[in-house]
Amino acid sequence: MSATPGGGEPPIYTKTGDDGTTGRLFGGRVSKADPVIEACGTLDEAVAALGLARAALDDDDDLRAIVLDLQRGLFVAAADIAANPRARDRLVPGISEVTAEMTAALEQRIDRLVAERPLRPAFVVPGATPASAALDLARTFVRRAERNLVAARDAGVPLGAALMTYLNRASDLAYVLARRAAGDGEEPLSHD
Repeated sequence: MSATPGGGEPPIYTKTGDDGTTGRLFGGRVSKADPVIEACGTLDEAVAALGLARAALDDDDDLRAIVLDLQRGLFVAAADIAANPRARDRLVPGISEVTAEMTAALEQRIDRLVAERPLRPAFVVPGATPASAALDLARTFVRRAERNLVAARDAGVPLGAALMTYLNRASDLAYVLARRAAGDGEEPLSHD
């Protein structure tokens, strides 16, 4: 970043992305339209939607803590995605690289939540509560990030071994959390 005249705090803008590129973790630049960067941006949207959900869950500390952990995990996934492929050896498991243990932790949470409150065997229309709607929105963002990564993988971009599975479970957890946050107020897809 460049210094501010007068020696104050540096500005938020760097101008390095003005040409349509963005920096990768551990060096290198890539187009902002690259599927990998699109996936990172989509996870950023998911994290923001989860923040909205967490703010709306002001009366449920357990769900708020789970949502915060999911946000943190998606930050790890974004770092894993954004890493320069030639510098993957610099990633730190659980900090900047998704691990199988992270996926296992999501599965345990899903199993516990579903055991406590089984899912209804019907499609539901999202929007019973602000929190459940935000969680469903986050789920769709994570699913889109998965699709971006499939496109990147199919184009030959190397990805972390645990990444795709983790994102799949993260969207599953967001779905389960949305149903939990909705309570009994959800409408089924059909009136039959």
